[in-house]
Amino acid sequence: MSNRVKDIEFQSANHVIEEIRNMNVKGGSPFGRSAAWAFKLALQQEELKTFYEIKERFENLRDQMYELKPTMATIHNSCEAVIDALDETIELSKLKEDIIRLCDSIIEQSFVAVEKVGRIGANLIHDNDVIMMHSYSSTLMGIFRSAANANKRFKVICSESRPLCESRNAVNVLTKLGIDTVFISDASVYTFMKEADMIFMGADTLCANGDVANKMGTAQIARLAQSCKVPVYIASELYKLDIRTLDGEQVVLEKRDKHELVNENDFIDFDKVEVINQFFDITPAKDITGIITEFGVLHPSQMLQYWDKLWENIKEGKC
Repeated sequence: MSNRVKDIEFQSANHVIEEIRNMNVKGGSPFGRSAAWAFKLALQQEELKTFYEIKERFENLRDQMYELKPTMATIHNSCEAVIDALDETIELSKLKEDIIRLCDSIIEQSFVAVEKVGRIGANLIHDNDVIMMHSYSSTLMGIFRSAANANKRFKVICSESRPLCESRNAVNVLTKLGIDTVFISDASVYTFMKEADMIFMGADTLCANGDVANKMGTAQIARLAQSCKVPVYIASELYKLDIRTLDGEQVVLEKRDKHELVNENDFIDFDKVEVINQFFDITPAKDITGIITEFGVLHPSQMLQYWDKLWENIKEGKC
Protein backbone atom coordinates (compact mmCIF):
# COMPACT_ATOMS: atom_id res chain seq x y z
CA MET A 1 0.00 0.00 0.00
CA SER A 2 1.40 3.41 -1.00
CA ASN A 3 2.12 6.00 1.68
CA ARG A 4 1.75 8.84 -0.80
CA VAL A 5 -0.59 11.61 0.25
CA LYS A 6 -2.10 14.02 -2.24
CA ASP A 7 -1.16 17.65 -2.45
CA ILE A 8 -3.85 20.30 -2.61
CA GLU A 9 -5.29 20.45 -6.14
CA PHE A 10 -3.93 23.89 -6.97
CA GLN A 11 -5.86 25.79 -9.61
CA SER A 12 -3.29 28.49 -10.35
CA ALA A 13 -0.07 30.04 -9.13
CA ASN A 14 -2.09 32.61 -7.19
CA HIS A 15 -4.08 29.76 -5.62
CA VAL A 16 -0.81 28.31 -4.31
CA ILE A 17 0.01 31.63 -2.63
CA GLU A 18 -3.48 31.81 -1.15
CA GLU A 19 -3.30 28.30 0.32
CA ILE A 20 0.13 29.01 1.84
CA ARG A 21 -1.16 32.28 3.33
CA ASN A 22 -4.20 30.53 4.81
CA MET A 23 -2.02 27.82 6.42
CA ASN A 24 -3.73 25.08 4.40
CA VAL A 25 -0.37 23.76 3.21
CA LYS A 26 0.96 21.71 6.14
CA GLY A 27 4.50 20.39 6.46
CA GLY A 28 7.88 21.32 5.03
CA SER A 29 7.73 18.81 2.17
CA PRO A 30 4.34 20.03 0.89
CA PHE A 31 5.65 23.61 1.02
CA GLY A 32 8.53 22.72 -1.32
CA ARG A 33 6.20 20.95 -3.72
CA SER A 34 3.77 23.86 -3.56
CA ALA A 35 6.48 26.26 -4.66
CA ALA A 36 7.24 24.03 -7.65
CA TRP A 37 3.52 23.90 -8.46
CA ALA A 38 3.35 27.72 -8.44
CA PHE A 39 6.05 28.06 -11.10
CA LYS A 40 4.68 25.20 -13.19
CA LEU A 41 1.12 26.56 -13.19
CA ALA A 42 2.34 30.08 -13.99
CA LEU A 43 4.04 28.76 -17.13
CA GLN A 44 1.10 26.57 -18.12
CA GLN A 45 -1.71 29.07 -17.54
CA GLU A 46 -0.43 32.64 -17.74
CA GLU A 47 0.38 34.77 -20.79
CA LEU A 48 4.13 34.99 -20.28
CA LYS A 49 5.39 35.81 -23.77
CA THR A 50 8.98 36.85 -23.13
CA PHE A 51 11.92 35.74 -21.03
CA TYR A 52 11.69 38.91 -18.96
CA GLU A 53 7.99 38.42 -18.26
CA ILE A 54 8.76 34.93 -16.97
CA LYS A 55 11.67 36.20 -14.88
CA GLU A 56 9.61 39.02 -13.38
CA ARG A 57 6.70 36.69 -12.56
CA PHE A 58 8.96 34.07 -11.01
CA GLU A 59 10.70 36.66 -8.83
CA ASN A 60 7.29 37.97 -7.73
CA LEU A 61 6.13 34.48 -6.76
CA ARG A 62 9.42 33.81 -4.96
CA ASP A 63 9.20 37.05 -2.97
CA GLN A 64 5.61 36.34 -1.91
CA MET A 65 6.46 32.84 -0.71
CA TYR A 66 9.60 34.01 1.10
CA GLU A 67 7.59 36.65 2.93
CA LEU A 68 4.89 34.19 3.96
CA LYS A 69 7.15 31.31 5.06
CA PRO A 70 10.73 32.53 5.65
CA THR A 71 11.69 29.46 7.70
CA MET A 72 10.90 26.88 5.00
CA ALA A 73 14.08 25.68 3.32
CA THR A 74 12.07 23.65 0.83
CA ILE A 75 10.46 26.81 -0.52
CA HIS A 76 13.89 28.42 -0.86
CA ASN A 77 15.33 25.35 -2.59
CA SER A 78 12.46 25.12 -5.09
CA CYS A 79 12.55 28.85 -5.84
CA GLU A 80 16.31 28.99 -6.30
CA ALA A 81 16.42 25.86 -8.46
CA VAL A 82 13.73 27.19 -10.81
CA ILE A 83 15.06 30.74 -11.04
CA ASP A 84 18.62 29.46 -11.55
CA ALA A 85 17.29 27.45 -14.51
CA LEU A 86 16.22 30.61 -16.32
CA ASP A 87 18.46 31.00 -19.37
CA GLU A 88 17.85 33.79 -21.87
CA THR A 89 19.79 31.93 -24.57
CA ILE A 90 17.30 29.04 -24.68
CA GLU A 91 14.34 29.25 -27.08
CA LEU A 92 11.26 30.24 -25.06
CA SER A 93 9.07 27.17 -25.64
CA LYS A 94 11.97 24.84 -24.79
CA LEU A 95 12.80 26.90 -21.70
CA LYS A 96 9.23 26.51 -20.50
CA GLU A 97 9.35 22.76 -21.14
CA ASP A 98 12.65 22.45 -19.27
CA ILE A 99 11.36 24.34 -16.23
CA ILE A 100 8.10 22.42 -16.14
CA ARG A 101 10.14 19.20 -16.27
CA LEU A 102 12.31 20.48 -13.40
CA CYS A 103 9.20 21.31 -11.34
CA ASP A 104 7.79 17.85 -11.99
CA SER A 105 11.09 16.32 -10.88
CA ILE A 106 11.13 18.38 -7.65
CA ILE A 107 7.58 17.28 -6.87
CA GLU A 108 8.16 13.60 -7.66
CA GLN A 109 11.53 13.50 -5.87
CA SER A 110 9.85 14.87 -2.73
CA PHE A 111 7.06 12.29 -2.82
CA VAL A 112 9.51 9.42 -3.32
CA ALA A 113 11.80 10.74 -0.58
CA VAL A 114 8.95 10.98 1.92
CA GLU A 115 7.90 7.42 1.06
CA LYS A 116 11.47 6.20 1.64
CA VAL A 117 11.67 8.05 4.96
CA GLY A 118 8.40 6.36 5.92
CA ARG A 119 9.79 2.90 5.30
CA ILE A 120 13.12 3.61 7.01
CA GLY A 121 11.52 5.26 10.02
CA ALA A 122 9.04 2.43 10.43
CA ASN A 123 11.98 0.05 10.93
CA LEU A 124 12.81 1.88 14.16
CA ILE A 125 9.37 1.07 15.60
CA HIS A 126 8.73 -2.23 17.35
CA ASP A 127 5.59 -3.81 18.79
CA ASN A 128 4.44 -2.19 22.03
CA ASP A 129 6.65 0.88 21.55
CA VAL A 130 5.42 4.26 22.78
CA ILE A 131 6.42 7.18 20.58
CA MET A 132 6.03 10.85 21.47
CA MET A 133 5.60 13.39 18.67
CA HIS A 134 5.13 17.16 18.43
CA SER A 135 3.24 19.28 15.88
CA TYR A 136 2.22 17.90 12.48
CA SER A 137 4.49 16.45 9.84
CA SER A 138 3.40 14.67 6.67
CA THR A 139 6.72 12.83 6.81
CA LEU A 140 5.99 11.56 10.32
CA MET A 141 2.58 10.41 9.19
CA GLY A 142 4.31 8.39 6.48
CA ILE A 143 6.42 6.63 9.11
CA PHE A 144 3.41 5.77 11.24
CA ARG A 145 1.44 4.66 8.19
CA SER A 146 4.28 2.36 7.10
CA ALA A 147 4.52 0.87 10.58
CA ALA A 148 0.76 0.34 10.74
CA ASN A 149 0.77 -1.29 7.29
CA ALA A 150 3.41 -3.70 8.65
CA ASN A 151 0.91 -4.63 11.39
CA LYS A 152 3.04 -3.19 14.17
CA ARG A 153 1.13 -2.32 17.33
CA PHE A 154 2.34 0.84 19.08
CA LYS A 155 1.10 3.98 20.77
CA VAL A 156 1.70 7.61 19.86
CA ILE A 157 1.59 10.50 22.35
CA CYS A 158 0.84 13.80 20.58
CA SER A 159 1.57 17.12 22.23
CA GLU A 160 -0.94 19.76 21.18
CA SER A 161 1.55 22.18 19.56
CA ARG A 162 0.01 25.51 20.51
CA PRO A 163 -1.19 27.98 19.44
CA LEU A 164 -2.61 26.42 16.25
CA CYS A 165 -2.59 22.88 17.69
CA GLU A 166 -1.41 21.22 14.48
CA SER A 167 -1.17 17.89 16.30
CA ARG A 168 -4.94 17.59 15.98
CA ASN A 169 -4.32 16.86 12.31
CA ALA A 170 -1.93 14.09 13.36
CA VAL A 171 -4.50 12.63 15.75
CA ASN A 172 -7.05 12.39 12.94
CA VAL A 173 -4.56 10.51 10.75
CA LEU A 174 -3.41 8.21 13.54
CA THR A 175 -6.86 7.22 14.74
CA LYS A 176 -7.94 6.54 11.15
CA LEU A 177 -4.98 4.15 10.90
CA GLY A 178 -6.13 2.37 14.07
CA ILE A 179 -3.10 3.50 16.08
CA ASP A 180 -3.52 4.00 19.83
CA THR A 181 -3.27 7.75 20.34
CA VAL A 182 -2.95 10.04 23.35
CA PHE A 183 -3.35 13.83 23.05
CA ILE A 184 -1.68 15.93 25.75
CA SER A 185 -1.01 19.59 26.50
CA ASP A 186 2.42 21.01 25.69
CA ALA A 187 2.91 21.75 29.38
CA SER A 188 2.61 18.05 30.30
CA VAL A 189 5.29 16.76 27.92
CA TYR A 190 7.79 16.04 30.70
CA THR A 191 5.27 14.01 32.69
CA PHE A 192 4.39 11.77 29.75
CA MET A 193 7.87 11.57 28.28
CA LYS A 194 8.77 9.00 30.92
CA GLU A 195 6.44 6.58 29.10
CA ALA A 196 8.08 7.07 25.71
CA ASP A 197 10.60 4.72 24.11
CA MET A 198 11.57 7.35 21.55
CA ILE A 199 10.57 10.76 20.23
CA PHE A 200 9.83 11.48 16.58
CA MET A 201 9.57 15.05 15.31
CA GLY A 202 9.65 16.66 11.89
CA ALA A 203 11.71 19.49 10.46
CA ASP A 204 11.05 22.64 8.51
CA THR A 205 14.73 23.41 7.92
CA LEU A 206 17.88 21.35 8.34
CA CYS A 207 21.07 23.33 8.99
CA ALA A 208 24.50 22.42 7.66
CA ASN A 209 25.81 21.96 11.21
CA GLY A 210 23.05 19.46 12.04
CA ASP A 211 20.75 21.85 13.90
CA VAL A 212 17.04 21.67 13.04
CA ALA A 213 14.40 24.39 12.78
CA ASN A 214 10.89 23.16 13.54
CA LYS A 215 7.66 24.17 15.25
CA MET A 216 8.11 25.99 18.55
CA GLY A 217 8.57 23.51 21.40
CA THR A 218 10.73 21.05 19.45
CA ALA A 219 13.94 22.31 21.05
CA GLN A 220 12.69 22.07 24.63
CA ILE A 221 11.27 18.59 24.04
CA ALA A 222 14.62 17.45 22.64
CA ARG A 223 16.46 18.94 25.58
CA LEU A 224 14.08 17.31 28.09
CA ALA A 225 14.62 14.01 26.31
CA GLN A 226 18.32 14.23 27.15
CA SER A 227 17.53 14.28 30.87
CA CYS A 228 15.06 11.41 30.44
CA LYS A 229 17.50 9.43 28.26
CA VAL A 230 14.94 9.10 25.47
CA PRO A 231 16.30 9.04 21.89
CA VAL A 232 15.18 11.85 19.58
CA TYR A 233 14.74 11.26 15.84
CA ILE A 234 14.01 13.97 13.30
CA ALA A 235 12.19 12.75 10.18
CA SER A 236 12.96 14.77 7.08
CA GLU A 237 13.70 14.47 3.40
CA LEU A 238 17.12 15.97 2.69
CA TYR A 239 15.51 18.63 0.47
CA LYS A 240 14.87 20.58 3.68
CA LEU A 241 18.59 21.27 4.07
CA ASP A 242 19.30 25.00 3.80
CA ILE A 243 22.74 25.09 2.22
CA ARG A 244 23.04 28.83 2.96
CA THR A 245 23.71 27.92 6.59
CA LEU A 246 27.04 26.44 5.46
CA ASP A 247 28.13 30.03 4.79
CA GLY A 248 27.00 31.21 8.21
CA GLU A 249 23.56 32.51 7.28
CA GLN A 250 21.03 32.17 10.08
CA VAL A 251 17.63 30.54 9.68
CA VAL A 252 14.87 33.17 9.81
CA LEU A 253 12.54 31.97 12.56
CA GLU A 254 8.99 32.98 11.72
CA LYS A 255 6.87 34.90 14.20
CA ARG A 256 3.12 35.01 13.68
CA ASP A 257 0.21 37.24 14.66
CA LYS A 258 -0.14 37.69 18.43
CA HIS A 259 -3.91 37.22 18.13
CA GLU A 260 -3.30 33.52 17.44
CA LEU A 261 -1.96 33.37 20.99
CA VAL A 262 -4.23 35.69 22.99
CA ASN A 263 -7.40 37.76 22.71
CA GLU A 264 -7.52 41.48 23.44
CA ASN A 265 -9.79 40.92 26.45
CA ASP A 266 -7.26 38.57 28.08
CA PHE A 267 -5.48 41.52 29.75
CA ILE A 268 -6.74 44.68 31.42
CA ASP A 269 -4.48 46.83 29.24
CA PHE A 270 -3.69 44.77 26.15
CA ASP A 271 -1.59 47.44 24.43
CA LYS A 272 0.91 47.55 27.31
CA VAL A 273 1.77 43.86 27.02
CA GLU A 274 4.35 42.64 24.52
CA VAL A 275 2.95 39.40 23.11
CA ILE A 276 5.36 37.31 21.03
CA ASN A 277 4.01 34.42 18.99
CA GLN A 278 7.32 32.73 18.19
CA PHE A 279 6.41 29.97 15.76
CA PHE A 280 9.70 28.13 15.21
CA ASP A 281 12.80 27.30 17.23
CA ILE A 282 16.21 25.73 16.66
CA THR A 283 17.08 22.31 18.10
CA PRO A 284 20.86 21.84 18.51
CA ALA A 285 22.42 18.86 16.76
CA LYS A 286 23.77 17.59 20.09
CA ASP A 287 20.18 16.94 21.26
CA ILE A 288 19.35 14.82 18.19
CA THR A 289 20.02 11.08 18.06
CA GLY A 290 19.54 10.73 14.31
CA ILE A 291 17.89 12.27 11.27
CA ILE A 292 15.71 9.88 9.28
CA THR A 293 16.22 10.74 5.61
CA GLU A 294 15.69 8.99 2.27
CA PHE A 295 19.43 8.14 2.44
CA GLY A 296 19.06 6.36 5.79
CA VAL A 297 19.21 7.27 9.47
CA LEU A 298 22.03 9.80 9.52
CA HIS A 299 24.01 11.44 12.25
CA PRO A 300 23.34 15.20 11.94
CA SER A 301 26.94 15.70 10.78
CA GLN A 302 26.45 13.38 7.77
CA MET A 303 23.81 15.30 5.84
CA LEU A 304 26.15 17.32 3.64
CA GLN A 305 27.65 14.11 2.25
CA TYR A 306 24.42 13.43 0.35
CA TRP A 307 23.56 16.96 -0.83
CA ASP A 308 25.17 16.71 -4.28
CA LYS A 309 23.60 13.30 -4.86
CA LEU A 310 20.16 14.72 -4.09
CA TRP A 311 20.53 17.48 -6.67
CA GLU A 312 21.96 15.08 -9.22
CA ASN A 313 18.81 12.98 -8.83
CA ILE A 314 16.53 16.01 -9.19
CA LYS A 315 18.26 17.42 -12.28
CA GLU A 316 18.39 14.03 -13.98
CA GLY A 317 14.85 13.12 -12.97
CA LYS A 318 16.02 10.09 -10.99
CA CYS A 319 13.75 9.07 -8.14
